[in-house]
Amino acid sequence: MNGIKWLESLKGRGIKIGLERMDTLMEKFSPDYRIVHVGGTNGKGSVCQFVGSILQEEGFDVGIYSSPHLERLNERITINGTEISDDSLNEIAEMLMEEDMGMTFFEAMTAIALIYFRGKIDFAVIEVGMGGRYDATNIVNADVTVITNISMEHEKYLGRSIEEIAGEKSGIIKGGSVVTACTGDALRVIEEKAREQKSEIYVVGRDIKWKRLSPKKFLVEGNDIYELQTNLSGIFQGNNIAVSVKVAEILGIKKRSIVEGIRKASLPGRMERAGMFLLDGAHNPAGIEAMGEGLKDFTYRKLFIIFGAMKDKDIESMVKALPEGELIATAVGMERAADTEMLSSIIKKAGKTCICESNVENAIKKAMKMAGSEDLICITGSLYLVGEARRILKKMGIKFSSPL
Repeated sequence: MNGIKWLESLKGRGIKIGLERMDTLMEKFSPDYRIVHVGGTNGKGSVCQFVGSILQEEGFDVGIYSSPHLERLNERITINGTEISDDSLNEIAEMLMEEDMGMTFFEAMTAIALIYFRGKIDFAVIEVGMGGRYDATNIVNADVTVITNISMEHEKYLGRSIEEIAGEKSGIIKGGSVVTACTGDALRVIEEKAREQKSEIYVVGRDIKWKRLSPKKFLVEGNDIYELQTNLSGIFQGNNIAVSVKVAEILGIKKRSIVEGIRKASLPGRMERAGMFLLDGAHNPAGIEAMGEGLKDFTYRKLFIIFGAMKDKDIESMVKALPEGELIATAVGMERAADTEMLSSIIKKAGKTCICESNVENAIKKAMKMAGSEDLICITGSLYLVGEARRILKKMGIKFSSPL
């Protein structure tokens, strides 16, 4: 078995709480680069891309570790925007396979990223997988820690209240500076953790402020004032941009690099346009609400929604948060996905109706038959759904919008 096949086989091990396996492994491979550690519920991917792009503009070599991938496993690990090669991925995976201590797929991928970056980069921008305190990424010590926002998710593992989830996610704070856009009870928990760790904390809305000037233009006021253009759609990007600007200010990055870094950053699968399609990987109720808010920036006659989700998510709350439109339920091609029977039952319970299509390709073809030239087809509910949809749309020859 080669390394990549071994990696794929680890998916059957599920989730294991605890850092013992990572601590043991990484004693041999401690990072030799500076780190920005990005946690929270939504917006982590956007912040990673904004911060990474800013640091590159400043002239640093930057590694980004993020999850999940949309189309290729290699997408999770990049240096200056270039994905890890199959050969490098396989080589490091084979090395880990020999030391396999019962690690999970996510632990192995995290270890591969941290090892691959050694000797190649100045900064790593590391995205938390789930939670924080026991997340496999939490073996690093960051110069700056980000907690984007906190809403209900992964209650089975993280807790049944915002305070409990904030407690888990704030576990990545271990000194250094902290930047957050959290509010209310979550912010109180994070501020207490920052005090306990003697970390200086910066809060969006208090220490750095923003307003939207137009759909993709924001004014941000931190130590300086920035007029910023972005490729990424959605008013919710205001918080992500403000967080990223403050991270850059803490790291002493020049204004020009901040402006250009925000302008050049891109993130597939988040409010991404492809012909009559809009793809957004919102995968929890707060993300669905933000996506619905973001739809106000688009002009269309009628909305069609292709919806698919993982069965361990709060699907009922997600369905209730969906904007009004013709709903097509479909199943992502993986074991963890909710099947159409489950989705149909939940959708009906939420007081909505839907058409069911057994797979994503059929759902796309059905939506295209139903929609007119002035209509919009939104694909949402899971990043895995969006990744599968992107592959299908590309195969169909549908063009994705170019960045600004």
